[in-house]
Amino acid sequence: MKRFSCFLLMALAVMILSSCALSEPFVDGTLSDPNLPAEQKLDAGGGIRVSVPYPEMYFDAPSFLERYIQLVNSAEEYLVITTFLGSSCEGLEELYDSIARASERGVDVYMIIDGVSSYDMTASADHMFPLYFLRESGVHLIEYNPLSALNIIHPTSLLIREHRKMVIVDGLWCALGGMNMNYISMGADDINLQRDSMYVFRSPSLAQALIKEFVTIWNETSVVKVSEDDFPLSKEEDRGNIDAWLFNQGPGSDVSVASMYAALFSSAEKEIVMLPYLAFFDDNMYQCLEEALERGVKVTIAVPIDSREYVQGALFYDYHNLVDAGFDVFIEYSGEETGLALLHQKLCVVDGRWTVIGSSNINYRSMGLSHEISLVLDSEEFASSSLKQFDQIMENMHRLDIDTALELKEEKGNFFSYLFSYYGG
Repeated sequence: MKRFSCFLLMALAVMILSSCALSEPFVDGTLSDPNLPAEQKLDAGGGIRVSVPYPEMYFDAPSFLERYIQLVNSAEEYLVITTFLGSSCEGLEELYDSIARASERGVDVYMIIDGVSSYDMTASADHMFPLYFLRESGVHLIEYNPLSALNIIHPTSLLIREHRKMVIVDGLWCALGGMNMNYISMGADDINLQRDSMYVFRSPSLAQALIKEFVTIWNETSVVKVSEDDFPLSKEEDRGNIDAWLFNQGPGSDVSVASMYAALFSSAEKEIVMLPYLAFFDDNMYQCLEEALERGVKVTIAVPIDSREYVQGALFYDYHNLVDAGFDVFIEYSGEETGLALLHQKLCVVDGRWTVIGSSNINYRSMGLSHEISLVLDSEEFASSSLKQFDQIMENMHRLDIDTALELKEEKGNFFSYLFSYYGG
């Protein structure tokens, strides 16, 4: 409870100091122009064009964990890892052993974990072991923005988090998505294991773009500096056949995922489908989506309801606004009563063509209060596969009507939990 109070105070502080600037791209004249093609707006929004092959898709942690260990074991030159929540547990011992062994055999392993990893507020808190032991094997491990005296003096800085999840192996293999490296993401063997997604690409061009940003944040955080030359690309020919735009939102970059979503939402002609995880929108985001509704676009939002009461308090306090705006809103409860693990996946598909994958939630916080990786793929085939998986998720969803939403707000909504989640969740 003390942890929650600490983060709540930080959220209240940033609420006073913040404005809607993070989401201004949603109402930017260029990005919100429905007459401009999406490709042009994605370029204007700062997306880096890359060509990627059809990825390996993983929607269950055990399968991805097995693949992750294979990738680590295949590393010959270097291994780059970034995760929001990183800790060890019994179910992840093999993964961390493989990382340690890679370093011991001469692979340069660079790893960034966010500084809140030791303050995990999920079920992982009872099953975690800090990762500092990896340094004994030669792993270059640093924490981004840890709790410190300096940050306590400037508490709003603690809201800037390293939320990205990625792996790069030898400048060839790249993995990105929503899975953290902790108990509930990959290490549990029961209902505590979240449902999520990770995607693996064999793409030197994507690796190059990801390494560039990794070097920036590493040098901002560590006294031991690196350069892009320390991470040579694979000499293998890039075989990508899918046009994609990388939005790697982090330090030293003007790129924002707000620009990405604004470009796609304003270009939509038929349908926007979202798995946003935590869907807390501000006025600019509502305006962009409501303009899509006025153009005849169907907006479907599927949201999970966490079994934790304080999270429910945040969600139910606000979700009636989604229904009231005219969106088709569906909810799914997690927990032992339903037999469903929490749905942590992030996904957005526009017009059965454009698909967004990565770490970003579709909410105010992800628009600029955290570092995020999102990749937009222009592929009807990939979008079709993503929508099929979305349809499977929808089998456990129930439509939320306005009367029910207002009743839930009255019964379970909590304003302070909402503030915490809006700015700090």
